[in-house]
Amino acid sequence: MPMASPGVSVIICCYNSTDRLEATLQHLAAQQVPASLSWEVLVIDNASTDNTAVFAQNTWQQTGATTPLRVIHEPRAGQHYARNKGVAEAQYETLVFCDDDNWLCKAYVATAFEVMAGDAAIGAAGGRNEPVSNIETYPDWFPTYRDKYALGTPATASGDVSQKGFVLGAGMITRRTLFHQMFEERYPSLLNGRNGETLTTGDDFEYCKRLLLRGYKLYYDERLLLHHFIPRERLTIPYRERLMDGILQAGIVLQEYDHALRFYRRNRHKNRWRLLLLTPFRIWLAQKGWSKRVIEEEKLTLFYTAPIAWNPHPVRTPIKKFMYRR
Repeated sequence: MPMASPGVSVIICCYNSTDRLEATLQHLAAQQVPASLSWEVLVIDNASTDNTAVFAQNTWQQTGATTPLRVIHEPRAGQHYARNKGVAEAQYETLVFCDDDNWLCKAYVATAFEVMAGDAAIGAAGGRNEPVSNIETYPDWFPTYRDKYALGTPATASGDVSQKGFVLGAGMITRRTLFHQMFEERYPSLLNGRNGETLTTGDDFEYCKRLLLRGYKLYYDERLLLHHFIPRERLTIPYRERLMDGILQAGIVLQEYDHALRFYRRNRHKNRWRLLLLTPFRIWLAQKGWSKRVIEEEKLTLFYTAPIAWNPHPVRTPIKKFMYRR
């Protein structure tokens, strides 16, 4: 993989985005970026059937922006495929994943570069996401489901939010080299993200959890503000239920990542082989009632320390392989 230059690549994954993309590009064209900072915009046309590609190029030209915008085609439907394509094509090391309905504040690109350049231990960073819509009044149920629409403020002040387990995928900032490392060919994503027709999700959260399993931290910066445009058709109960179904499906996989993270955080400074020898004895003591240790936690430890998987698990086993990769 060729080395990326210092700078920022903004990656916008698009599927039939002509009704959402204009305002997103206008906000990007209004970015206040120092002349010394190089940056670009990549529009990933992810199997669109409308004229997203031409629309993006024409809209960008109309803004008068001098920052280069490139349209790149990815025929495989799925947000993860689109992001992979964007990362592969990016010229710069700092990445901003901007959805086609995200309106970034004027300082977003410059702040993204500053945050990532300031601390090499940061694997991913994000900010606060607020809603904007063409509906006059949000439905009564919206506050309860607000966070499911990639909205929220992760913390009361800027700082490390690793214990939270994720930063929001909309507007997420990371490093090109890290993205390739987390999803290299031997360890593909277990969640491929929404593809325009289905609302499966969670690939951005999976990415955060893989970063944590490799010892990187997640960071929140209160200066990073984006408005997430939510059209009225996405504020209906049928859409909400489809969204929740996708979240619940992803949750099955993400829960396994949380189990792995719990093991990792509790044992990362311990000797793996010593744990392997002690854990069966601990399980036996707990089963006899002679120990207060939690049997399920000890079984989890045994699974992640054992060099051989006697009972392969469709999700847990790939996560284990990722944890111990060389």
